[in-house]
Amino acid sequence: MDAKNDLISKNGSRYNFPVGNLYRIPNETSMQEAVTLKIGIGRSQMEFPAGFFPTEGFVREVHPLHVRVLYIAEACPFALVSIEMTSLTDEECARIKKETAILLDIGKSQVWVAATHTFSAPHILPDVAIKTEEEKEKRTMLQRTLYDAIRAAAWQAKQEAAESELRLYQGESSVIASRDIELPEGWWIGCGGSGPSDKTLSVLKVTQGEQVKALLLHANVQSSILDGTGAAEGKCVSGDLAGIACAELEKQFPGAAVMFMIGAAGDQAPIKRAKGYAPDGQNGYAEIDLHEAGIPLAETLGKTLAEETLTALEKDGRTLEGTVRTAFRPFYAPAKKMNRNLRELRPTHSCAWELEGEKEQTIELFALGDLAIIGVRPELTYPTLRQLQAFSTYPVTLVATMVNGGAKYMADQSAYDRYMYEAINSPFAPGAAELLVKEAAALLRQ
Repeated sequence: MDAKNDLISKNGSRYNFPVGNLYRIPNETSMQEAVTLKIGIGRSQMEFPAGFFPTEGFVREVHPLHVRVLYIAEACPFALVSIEMTSLTDEECARIKKETAILLDIGKSQVWVAATHTFSAPHILPDVAIKTEEEKEKRTMLQRTLYDAIRAAAWQAKQEAAESELRLYQGESSVIASRDIELPEGWWIGCGGSGPSDKTLSVLKVTQGEQVKALLLHANVQSSILDGTGAAEGKCVSGDLAGIACAELEKQFPGAAVMFMIGAAGDQAPIKRAKGYAPDGQNGYAEIDLHEAGIPLAETLGKTLAEETLTALEKDGRTLEGTVRTAFRPFYAPAKKMNRNLRELRPTHSCAWELEGEKEQTIELFALGDLAIIGVRPELTYPTLRQLQAFSTYPVTLVATMVNGGAKYMADQSAYDRYMYEAINSPFAPGAAELLVKEAAALLRQ
C-alpha cells in the first residue's frame, strides 16, 4: 500500500473515502497558506538526436517541442510541468514527479505533470508495446531527450524564483468547436460538429515588476490539426495548435515562458483539421488528408489563438493572491472492457457495454484566490465540464485533463446514449463521469 492510501481504511476491494477529508502524504504539505507569491519559470526545448526519425510513423520535426515549468515557491509550494507530448503513462508521470520534486525540494504530491495532448508527438512506449531492439533504443533516446529538458526547465525555474504578481484574464477563442459529427453509420470524430462548445480562453499572467515572465493558457480544445499527417510519406512532429500559439507568444514576450493546459476537450477540436472528416459544404462530411498543406493550416490557427490571447490580456484581470491550496481525492470509477485496437473502431448505432470492475482515479485541486483548477487524468466532455462548474463555489473554475497521467475518455451519459466515440473508446462504464462530478463537488466544498 502506498503512502497516500496508508491514511484511509480499506473495506474488501475498495477504499472508503469520507466526504470532507483532505488526504495528505506524510511530511508533505496538502493545504497551507502562502504569504507572498514567489514564482519561478523555466523553459527548455526537446532536442531529438540524430537517427531518431523515423519513429511511430513520424518522419521529421516541423515545430520544436518544449518542456515548461511553473514553480510557486511558497509555504505550500506547487509546480506545474507542462510537456508538449500526446500523453504520458502513470509510471512515467510518477518518475517525472519524483525527479522534479527532488530538483525543487518539494513533495511529490505538489507536482502536477500535464501533457499538452498534441497528437503530433511520439510516445514513450510501455514494455508491452516494444517489439524490436530499434524501438527500445528509440524509446531510450526519447526518454533521455525528455528528461534533459525537464531538468533544465526545473532548474531554471528554481533559480529564477522571485516575488511575482499573478493575474487571471479570460476571453474567447474562435478556433474551438465540437468535434462530434453524425454520419449515416452513427456518431464519429470530425470538426465543425453540431454539439455545444465552451470557447472560453483563460490566461494566467505572471509578472515580475514590469516584465511578463510567463503565461499559462487554458482552453477546452485538443491540439489535433495535424493528427496523423503533415507529410505525404508520414506524420510530422509538432506542438500543433497549442504549441504554435505558445511559441508565437514567446516572440511577443522575450524571455517569458508560455505554456498550455488542456481543459475538458474530449469532445472538442479545432474548427479545421488536416486529416479526417470535414464539412463538405453540402450539409455533409467528406474524408480529407491535406498532407504538407496541413502545416500552414496549423500555423494559421495557432497564430489566431495567440492573437486571441493578446486580446484577452487587454481586458481587466483578476489579481490572484492570498491562500494557496492543494488537495487530492481518490475514488473508484466503474469500468468496462474496450477495444484497444483503434483501427477496428467504427461509427455504430448500437454497442453493448461489458462491465469490468472498477478503476481507481484521483481528483487534484489547486486553488488560489478566486480561482480553482480541478485536475484529472481522463479526458472529459462538455456536459461534465458544465456540471463541475455548476457545483463549484469559486468565481472561476477550470478543469484540466491529462494531469499526472492519462486514462483515455471518461464520457458523460449522453455520449453512451448515442454510442459516440468518446464512449466507445473509453475504459469507463456509464455513470463514471457523473460519479467524478460528485466526488469533485465534495472536494471543492472543503
